Amino acid sequence: MPIYFLVLYEMKAATRILLSIAIYIASATCLVAQNVDDSLRIFIPSAEASIIPPKHFEYDSLSNRLVHTGTMSYIQITKVANRPYNKIASAITKEYMASQGFELTDKQNCKMLSGDDAVIFKSRFLSHDENGNDMYFIRLMLFTGNEDTLWITADFPECIAKQIEETIKESTKTVES
Repeated sequence: MPIYFLVLYEMKAATRILLSIAIYIASATCLVAQNVDDSLRIFIPSAEASIIPPKHFEYDSLSNRLVHTGTMSYIQITKVANRPYNKIASAITKEYMASQGFELTDKQNCKMLSGDDAVIFKSRFLSHDENGNDMYFIRLMLFTGNEDTLWITADFPECIAKQIEETIKESTKTVES
């Protein structure tokens, strides 16, 4: 094989790598820009808190949560008065979650957009779609707050987790009271 073709092939590979990196950076920038635009912040009256929702999530005042009907996904915020988040989070164990019908798969300490400390739990559970078919869902539960706890719950189908999990996680970290 002439050296020219080898250099051309290697250049194409390098170009593909650079293009992939550029696309990744552009996607990450769009995600961050989407999630920190305060003009998109929605106030949730029942929780006395606000959130910057992921794109296409809408506030449903009847259920008091953010809903994305096309993916059977939602985000709900609950305020637990007079109870620090770390007390609640310390009670969440694999055994406790199993007794509630959930498989606890992950626990991570994290930071809110505001800089406050938080903890996020990831679990899996079996439910049903609109037609009654068995379907696995992911539940993220984020706890934060000092005197009062903000408890953010997000459910979405496991089959689309790769597409929306990070976006939902980033959105939950924007909650402020």
